[in-house]
Amino acid sequence: MKNRNNGSRIFMTELMFSILFFIIVSAICVQCFATAYAKSKDAKELTQAVNIATNAAEEYLGSDSFGDFTDYYDDNWKPVDDKGSYKATGVITEANVSGGCQSLQVVVSNAEDEEIYSLKVEKAVK
Repeated sequence: MKNRNNGSRIFMTELMFSILFFIIVSAICVQCFATAYAKSKDAKELTQAVNIATNAAEEYLGSDSFGDFTDYYDDNWKPVDDKGSYKATGVITEANVSGGCQSLQVVVSNAEDEEIYSLKVEKAVK
């Protein structure tokens, strides 16, 4: 008896390769989207940290009675009273000589105390 080959084996093989190719491409796309999401989150954190530090520096430069501070922020960068997801700390270093420069060091970090952004500002003391 002759074995009739009607092309179904070729069709099934082609279909399996197509499905395998689709799975590989899908896995690569999911990985790309996950990486892009993580980078976007990091960029948003950095932008907010820069804004917080810059605002503190401007306030320090425009005021004569500015002191050390620690501010806490939630996940949406809204100020909170207690421990939050982010923390901004400012420490003033007094001038060591008369007529020298006083400085403010602002550090913005996450809840695990990993530094996101740091800024140092100096101003002349009268």
